[in-house]
Amino acid sequence: MKPLSSIFVGLFLTFVLLTWSVHCYATFTQNLRWSIDGSARLNHNQALDNTSRIYALGLDTHKVFTYANGDIGYGVAQVYWTKLSNHIPVPFLFTSKDDSEFIIREAHLNFTAGPNWLPNVRVGHFTLPFGLEESIDTNGRLLDYYHGKNLGTKLDWGLSLNKVIRQIEYNVSYTLGGKDKAKSVDGSYAVTGRIGSLSHLDFVLGLSIFDGKIDNVSRQRLALDWQYYWGTWGLLGELALGKDNKQPQGWQNEKYNLVELNKSAVNEQLKLYGQFIIRDKEFQASANKLINIGFSYQFNTQLEFSMSGGLQINSPASGKKQQLARAQIRYRY
Repeated sequence: MKPLSSIFVGLFLTFVLLTWSVHCYATFTQNLRWSIDGSARLNHNQALDNTSRIYALGLDTHKVFTYANGDIGYGVAQVYWTKLSNHIPVPFLFTSKDDSEFIIREAHLNFTAGPNWLPNVRVGHFTLPFGLEESIDTNGRLLDYYHGKNLGTKLDWGLSLNKVIRQIEYNVSYTLGGKDKAKSVDGSYAVTGRIGSLSHLDFVLGLSIFDGKIDNVSRQRLALDWQYYWGTWGLLGELALGKDNKQPQGWQNEKYNLVELNKSAVNEQLKLYGQFIIRDKEFQASANKLINIGFSYQFNTQLEFSMSGGLQINSPASGKKQQLARAQIRYRY
């Protein structure tokens, strides 16, 4: 798999060099949006009797590249210094509960200047095109659609083909399965794809597939997602069916279902949401059922405060029920 890794990195660097070499009518700072993004998050995990904090400070950029005949593509780069404080369990990107790291979230280029019949080409580190996460950005927010738990990761390095054709949009990707590493790890890979109706409509329907091996776990998924908006109300859902091969147990069937009801204020400053989540694994005594409620309040275009709380409503065979409360303040300059 090392040659594929080299190809992806080479394509990424080649695209950067090409965009710099093309004669532009504007300086680099034109068509460039950037913001300094800082947040502080407080977590209380009742099941582990642990209170932790996560601090993040980074740069979020979006650049449109142009030449004589118009736009040729755009790039996104998000780099954050992230600090943990007594965080248990320790996320895979860190080595201890009080560790700090520079983390790349999204970092990709999307070439859009090809003929209408050819797809756009994205290369870099991006969110896997699957389910609700394809059209709803949750990076840096408390709101989550549990992409990582379902697929093994949320972001990965690789290449995707994407396009909007009339009333349909699609995105298909091949990524290396290394998550934060631009390489295959122990034969890891991921093939992901979603096709659906236009994401800006009041009713959105999508179909997703996934086949991959990440962290030595093989996964296969087929999912249906939907969004329906009526005024300031929204009803969202995702149903994913598939199986995991976790050695030495072998293949086991899994089902993941999420339903969300949300309400936004007319001025969109306040948003409330409630989620009901079911994770059903073969040979597990009972399905895990979780209720998650939360809200976010946008004081202005820069300052946001949000809170969420999750509670497991079934009794697990061992251990305590999952109970997690979180609060976050975020400032973008």
